[in-house]
Amino acid sequence: MQIQTDSPTYAIPSGDHVVTMRNRKRMDLTSVKTIDRFDQEEFIIRTSQGVLVIRGEELRIVHLDVDKGLLTLEGTIATMQYDEEETGSRNFLHKLFG
Repeated sequence: MQIQTDSPTYAIPSGDHVVTMRNRKRMDLTSVKTIDRFDQEEFIIRTSQGVLVIRGEELRIVHLDVDKGLLTLEGTIATMQYDEEETGSRNFLHKLFG
């Protein structure tokens, strides 16, 4: 990753997955493929590095750019966990009907 010295922004190489969190209140993500499910307490997001589960309170989407794979969330972030690509909503349905 290259840091530009004349600006507070970062140049992110295409395809890199970057997660930035500010004070557990705001989270920026890159290389987002899809948002499988979300509500005020949980987001399930497919990224280039696997499925990311974010849990917290009063979570909401502030910015979403589907073409660039960028997502910004706000709220109180309690936990974040990566699972392998095969997990997530498909396993949830498999557990119910499996």
